[in-house]
Amino acid sequence: MCQTTSSALPTPIATVALAMSLLSTIPAPAGAEDFLPIETRADFLDLVDGAKLTTLGMTLYIRSDGRITGTAYGARLRGEWEWSDAYFCRTLSWGGQNLPLNCHSVTLLSRTLRMTEQEGQGTFVDFFLQN
Repeated sequence: MCQTTSSALPTPIATVALAMSLLSTIPAPAGAEDFLPIETRADFLDLVDGAKLTTLGMTLYIRSDGRITGTAYGARLRGEWEWSDAYFCRTLSWGGQNLPLNCHSVTLLSRTLRMTEQEGQGTFVDFFLQN
């Protein structure tokens, strides 16, 4: 007489092990270590002066004279910026709000400019650079 095999589902451990092995074949997304730091005002301006910076719902222009212009979610955005140590520091007015001074670390990967608030300790926004 033949023995029948169980048609039970795999154990949770076997399922997790299979998923982990499949995930290890997917390339990892770009991490912070892949972004190169922008540490001088001159290097920053080489990237942004005359360029359009875009991200979901937002378009910015950062001018060499310290002005920021653009739109965010359909509302006009205006501000001022300066370079302090290795940080892009800005104030903004948008949608009836005045956003206080906030300094961002700036990093670059290909045409993606990452700005991380609170001197690199806060949340970040990735902008696509278009010339």
